[in-house]
Amino acid sequence: MATAADDERTEELETLQSIYPELVLDEPFAAHIELLVAPTTPLSITFEPAQEVHKVAYLPPLRLKIDLPIEYPAEAPPNVELAASPSWLPSGTVDKLVKEAHSLWEEYSGGQMLFAYISYLQEAAETTFGLSELTLPNSLKDELLQYSKRMKRELFDKETFDCEVCLEPKKGSVCYRMERCSHVFCVQCLQDYLNNCISEGDVNNVKCMSADCGKPMPNGKKKERLLSPKELLQIPLSLQAVERFAKIKRKKKIEADPTIIYCPRSWCQGAMRTDKYPKIKDVREMDDSDSEAEEEVETTSEEEQASGPEKRRVGTSGMDRLAVCEDCTLAFCKVCLASWHGDFVRCEPRDKNQLTEEDQASLNYIMRNTSPCPTCSVPCQKSFGCNHMTCFQCKSHFCYLCGAWLPPENPYGHFGNPKNKGCYNRLMDMVEGDMGNGEAQFGGARGAEQIADFWEQEAMRIQNELNAQDS
Repeated sequence: MATAADDERTEELETLQSIYPELVLDEPFAAHIELLVAPTTPLSITFEPAQEVHKVAYLPPLRLKIDLPIEYPAEAPPNVELAASPSWLPSGTVDKLVKEAHSLWEEYSGGQMLFAYISYLQEAAETTFGLSELTLPNSLKDELLQYSKRMKRELFDKETFDCEVCLEPKKGSVCYRMERCSHVFCVQCLQDYLNNCISEGDVNNVKCMSADCGKPMPNGKKKERLLSPKELLQIPLSLQAVERFAKIKRKKKIEADPTIIYCPRSWCQGAMRTDKYPKIKDVREMDDSDSEAEEEVETTSEEEQASGPEKRRVGTSGMDRLAVCEDCTLAFCKVCLASWHGDFVRCEPRDKNQLTEEDQASLNYIMRNTSPCPTCSVPCQKSFGCNHMTCFQCKSHFCYLCGAWLPPENPYGHFGNPKNKGCYNRLMDMVEGDMGNGEAQFGGARGAEQIADFWEQEAMRIQNELNAQDS
């Protein structure tokens, strides 16, 4: 025969189940529930004996078992059991949480208190039950870290986000959250943008697309970190694209470093081996520390550039002159660029004007068909559009026709100033680019090459006419 106490216990458990659908009724007056442990601040866990410290955002759930005795709630508190699998919660903390159930029952003076107790446990879970750090055996490391990663992905997949590029609401299952800044984009937008940057060689823009992203610098600009190969693979981008990104990024850093010497073999011309830029073997094995080390190198080079370009050292002596090509493994001298001759041989720097035939042909083409940036001297060639150029590398504004630096706040004023006779009203000259209608008069170094080339051809034409008359 059912008693009033039975009805009261049944009513409380059924009400509790309507609030927490995940509550499972085991017996008429017993139930269990698993409570999510997601602290607002990731918990620092030290795994012994390796003393590895990890920030863990999600911990295995706290399993609460409830058994309501016949005397509950008027004369006796509920029987509760708390456990976590694996057992990561200290036993002293578990005992404290269990005793809180009895304290709440006394506070409610024999009234129903299960909802208050579960709410208390949920609030305590947000601060990891008062724990600021935790020390656990190394045997639990993999299981806890994998659980945290899995839960983070599962909860993210269930949410809905507005992609900051296409501005459409997307489920988390088709989105990606950036690791450092937590900005969210749909995977399709990320892949389209990043693949385009990598295919065009614009590796300096392989970063978060949010306008709010970046660390403010004293000069008013923002320092934006490039994405690591590891994160690009997680988005995911193809292995081939990530390898291209890593190689181009490394190549740009090597080319910008004046201390790097290149192999003297004309068929090789690989860079010297250096610990500063280790050769990439497998991008899947590169971790975030590799990217951070590269960023430190980049910051140092920027500071060096601010104080002026560093000249190559030619007064190197002894074994410091030895360099080894990373491609063909040739050992050569940094000073005279001959095969390694030992550290006691006196040698002189090779004349920089001694260029190979291929180098000279390449240099001639660059001087005739490109306009150098006035700031960093990188050669630029226009494919289409107006003659206001922005340097691909240093972002300086300049005129494609005369090579003059343009103020960023008003770059088009240069083409509307009658004093600039060579560029006045010529903003849209060669709108189809060099290859489209490339016949135009240039100024600056390119203009000088253009004039010299014209008179060279004219001299050859006159000579040929004289030879024809003599014959």
